[in-house]
Amino acid sequence: AYTYMDNHGMPSGGDFTQARKGAITLKGTENILINNNLFSRLDGNGIILNGYNRNVTILNNEFVWQGDTCILLWGDTDGITFVDTNETMGYDGTAGNQPRFTNIIGNLAHEIGIWEKQSSLVFQAKSCQNNIQRNIVYNQPRAAIEFNDGFGGKSKVSYNLLFNCVRESGDHGCFNSWDRQVYLTKVRNGTVSPIKGFDEIDHNFIIGNYDTQDCIDNDDGSCYYKQYNNFLIYGPNGLKSDSGGHDNIAFDNIYAYIWVPEGVWDW
Repeated sequence: AYTYMDNHGMPSGGDFTQARKGAITLKGTENILINNNLFSRLDGNGIILNGYNRNVTILNNEFVWQGDTCILLWGDTDGITFVDTNETMGYDGTAGNQPRFTNIIGNLAHEIGIWEKQSSLVFQAKSCQNNIQRNIVYNQPRAAIEFNDGFGGKSKVSYNLLFNCVRESGDHGCFNSWDRQVYLTKVRNGTVSPIKGFDEIDHNFIIGNYDTQDCIDNDDGSCYYKQYNNFLIYGPNGLKSDSGGHDNIAFDNIYAYIWVPEGVWDW
């Protein structure tokens, strides 16, 4: 069913709002496998992991003619409770009520974001320690993979093929991240800290065609990323870091037909 006129929430400090629902909704689960399915002509989201989930594997599925986002990882944090929905949102993520250790592997996604233009194969908000690997994503209006915040870290984006992104928008990348809020977690070294662990983006083939600004866009303060052994072709910038972003380490990447391999701005 169409969900673009349903109530939407603010998952975290990035640009996206989302309807917190999907054709498959998981909450409070462990060790779930979603394997070898065809998600076709869904007018809303495909799969959403709400709050606490651990070790969910989404493997070898196809998403096509998708109205909204294919896979959402949307966690909860403490500090603020919204009275009307009883949802929690704040700086404290130490209770662990988030999707963690999710494996999103070998999926094919194309013709997505038919109705919702802020849509992706993977949307991650207040979620961490996930593995996004060996997926093929093309023909979408915005980023193929979206990290809406810098919560926790230690996610890994590897061996993906991303192209034909940002076809109906601009100022964006095939991979995009924002980091406008501070969160407390124990992810970095086991102690409570506002500093996240490093997220890693490696061994991806990313084609920055259409209106892609950056193959990898670490926007608005995004920090603690390691980007290496990627093949980045086309687009004005291979990588971008701006608005106070720091500790973004790039090495051993190949840049082809790129105006600026690594763009750094501080507006």
